[in-house]
Amino acid sequence: MAALAIWVDSTSIDFEGFPLVLSVTITGARAIATTVAGATITVAAIVFSITALSTQMAASQYSPRTVGDFFDDPFQQMIIGLVVGTFTYSLVILAGLGDVLDSMVEASPSLAVTLDIIFGVLSVIGIVAFINHSLRRMQIDSVVRRIADRTLDSMRRDLSQPTETDVTETPPPAGETHDVIARRTGWVTKIDTESLLESLPDSTAVRIGVRVGEAVSEGDQIATIWSEDPDGAEAAGSAVRSSIRLAAQRSITTDPSFGVRQLVDIALRALSPGVNDPTTAVDVLHHLKIPIREVLLSDAPKRVFVSDKGRRVYLAETPSRTDYVHTAFAEIRLAAGNQLSVIEALVEVLQDLASELRAADLMSRATAVEEELGLTIEMARRSGLPDSDLERVVGDELESQEGSDPRSSESPRP
Repeated sequence: MAALAIWVDSTSIDFEGFPLVLSVTITGARAIATTVAGATITVAAIVFSITALSTQMAASQYSPRTVGDFFDDPFQQMIIGLVVGTFTYSLVILAGLGDVLDSMVEASPSLAVTLDIIFGVLSVIGIVAFINHSLRRMQIDSVVRRIADRTLDSMRRDLSQPTETDVTETPPPAGETHDVIARRTGWVTKIDTESLLESLPDSTAVRIGVRVGEAVSEGDQIATIWSEDPDGAEAAGSAVRSSIRLAAQRSITTDPSFGVRQLVDIALRALSPGVNDPTTAVDVLHHLKIPIREVLLSDAPKRVFVSDKGRRVYLAETPSRTDYVHTAFAEIRLAAGNQLSVIEALVEVLQDLASELRAADLMSRATAVEEELGLTIEMARRSGLPDSDLERVVGDELESQEGSDPRSSESPRP
């Protein structure tokens, strides 16, 4: 754009009829370009340094894994591009102004300088908006809500294809087995089953031994191949390695369990003695309910993929509903101690999940929820809290458990 603006200024186009195009001398033009370039890059450096420092502070307070996407925000990238672009534009027109204005003694209209002033003003406004946007994104409510929303979206994509009930999950025993060994280290971010099916030789079955979100080290066994042709097994091994995408870090986009892990980490950090922020843990619990409910109410994801000519791919078992429930609530329950608000929120969330499963006639999936609820009540009973607090927070559940526990009459409640 700088080169184009300088070229327009060097032509015979008359800007006298355009009052928005400023008239400047060569000295004034150079002063404006120098000022804009120096101001934008200086302020940008300070603001971005403050933002980086704030991000580090947020990482130490919430969790290091929760702020990885702060600089992936499109709005922040746009502002950074605007500021750096304005700085670059100012440098380019500063170098080219001599060819346009040096021969002119009086002030003359300059499109290049006018655009430089406009970009400079927009950069200042953008930096103010950048600060406001960044501070809002680092608020704990925004962080928790963003992680929960991304986790829910990832789960819905992962659970969009139900399990096929007419396909056995046991690979055919015919043919010699061949192990596929990983050649590099990383986190599994995607398993491209469609391309793998197309790349497999005929009459070949593959059982993938890793799942999305799992750490793989060089030399680990990642798959087993059934094939009667040794050459076909070698080709299938190459296809398996190409279909398993490894990355340096996990991503919620392809691994919903990582989102659950991030939310739990925030709650555990909030309940630590150094932070002691039970309100944040309560907020996390209510947001955790959303993705866990999606898992409990949805059918299991598709694990068996079949193509023509005897090609089959069997994925490793994904985390079960029980795994998700215990991962989401067990550590928070253990860290809650005698925090009344956290215990109350935990009981409320578990009761809500059980009620929704009951309403959907899916109580067979509520085993882990009921187990967590029982453990929470037992923990509250043994926490040493006064009876009045226990009655107020978990009174109904406490009475129902004591009524069904034969040991309740033998030992009084503390």
